[in-house]
Amino acid sequence: AVVSTQSTGVKVDEFHNVRQKLTAEMADHSNLIRSLVVRAEDARLMNDMNSMKQSYLKLYDLNRDLVNGYNIRCNNHTELLACLKIVNQGIQKAGRLRVGKPKTNVITGCRNAIKQGDIEKLFKIIECGGV
Repeated sequence: AVVSTQSTGVKVDEFHNVRQKLTAEMADHSNLIRSLVVRAEDARLMNDMNSMKQSYLKLYDLNRDLVNGYNIRCNNHTELLACLKIVNQGIQKAGRLRVGKPKTNVITGCRNAIKQGDIEKLFKIIECGGV
């Protein structure tokens, strides 16, 4: 069970990294979209239809990339939730192995390790009941 929780913990870290990367890409695309809209409108006002068409084609491509990125983020989020559920179940099982104060200490320690992002500490708490 600990090995399963460990591999799931590694997956959770990977999903978080992918989410951060996709969010950064989305922000970059958003800035580029703003500039392309301004460029296309300027070209329209100047009756430069070729530049306007090119700007709108680039805008279309960026929009498609954003939609694809959104779909990837949705899938990533779904998988992340599934992994977090497995980690939570592992924490619950580790807590059920103990009674009273040790149970509370294990659950609190696991929560703190997750908040700190310390996966090794989390696994050690689940495995041994403490740090």
